[in-house]
Amino acid sequence: MKKEEAKTKAKALVVLGAFLLSVFSVAAVAGQAAPPQPVLHFGAIVVGLEAGVAGQASQSLQPAPEVTPEQSIEEQQVDYKILQISPKHEWFELKPGGEKEFTVKVKNKDEEAVSISPRIEVQPFGEYFVEEEWITVEPGSAEIKAGDEQEYTVTVKIPEDAEIGHYSAQVVFTNDTMPTPYPAPFPMYVNSLMFSVHVWEPPKIVVQPQHIHDRVEAGQSQEYEIQFENKGDKAIAISPEIGGGDRWHGPFENMIPEGWLTIDAPAKVEANSKVTVRVTVNVPVDAKGRYEGGINLNIDDPSIERWDQEVHIGLEVWKQPTTPFREDFTVKQGEKFSVVVTARQHAYDRYGGGVEEKEEPSFDVALIQATLGGGKLTPEPSKTVKTGEVSLGMDYLPPWEASSEGMYHVMSTEYSETYEITNATGGVWTLEILPRNAERFEYTIEIGE
Repeated sequence: MKKEEAKTKAKALVVLGAFLLSVFSVAAVAGQAAPPQPVLHFGAIVVGLEAGVAGQASQSLQPAPEVTPEQSIEEQQVDYKILQISPKHEWFELKPGGEKEFTVKVKNKDEEAVSISPRIEVQPFGEYFVEEEWITVEPGSAEIKAGDEQEYTVTVKIPEDAEIGHYSAQVVFTNDTMPTPYPAPFPMYVNSLMFSVHVWEPPKIVVQPQHIHDRVEAGQSQEYEIQFENKGDKAIAISPEIGGGDRWHGPFENMIPEGWLTIDAPAKVEANSKVTVRVTVNVPVDAKGRYEGGINLNIDDPSIERWDQEVHIGLEVWKQPTTPFREDFTVKQGEKFSVVVTARQHAYDRYGGGVEEKEEPSFDVALIQATLGGGKLTPEPSKTVKTGEVSLGMDYLPPWEASSEGMYHVMSTEYSETYEITNATGGVWTLEILPRNAERFEYTIEIGE
């Protein structure tokens, strides 16, 4: 490919890059109170937006070329080295004190030799900042002839005292930058490698469960257990409080009022030990529907990510009906018909209150026919079926089961009752079903053989 052709194609990227920068750099400056945004990659364009520190830049950052508003991007002279960099982006995880080495290949697609002295540029945004001394690039300088390729070894060493968090930086190979229609908050380097490092440690405290989903009757109370296990060699302070859950609720769902919840928790978890935090939910008699909320655990362990410091609580509040469900159907004289009523309980329905099981669903079924003088038939079920779904894994186990020796876990149970009428009186019949301890139910009316 000739140099002019390559630069013509690259120019299109510059126009795109300048447009994106014109849109997003304003957000980077104005959105200082906004939450962190992901890094966007478009070929040679790397646009990163983070909150709060848009004005903080590495001392080695060089200003981007300024362009007067009257001058269009097409009128600007685009003249930079064309390098093929692989990989263009790199992401990995390291513990404090850890080290990572990787290779970057740089191929000169230009028609002239290029002298390169790679350097580190710390992104002028983000919650945590890489120190330049953490990163070395070898060789420190090299000349790449036209069409040739040079390998560079990048070594990242994380200090023992580094904070847990996400870090990012660029390895810049040339000073070529994207032109912009106005002064940019930071330069956009064309020939660079973007890499991100997640500095982490295994949490010293394990919390189980982090999701509580239950069905609670209005006017009733329910107690839940959250188990904390400290696997470290030092005591760790905890201070659970009502809160969190901001990311769990939607526009049509209710947040659990703080007055519903009480928490009983110790102040710390001793080394190599377990404690139980008890959360009691008192549901008012006038409540109904789905409620979301959470517990902020406030664990003094910096290795635990923010979202792992919460226990999500989802409650489905129901009321025991006092009037039955009614459905009419027509039967011919002498026909046979049957009614099957079915309810299902999921595993989460049996979560609360330790190993205590909740009462199984049942139904009060009645059949009414006008020619019977309005009297009701309350037949006994001719068949009762209980069907279970069993997992051999560890699907959503409460803490008292996770450490048990059993290998079987009932995921759901289905209960059904069948009622049959033979040689029925012709006419309109009414089916009445009053469910008990059932969140929902299904019915089937089958007429004839």
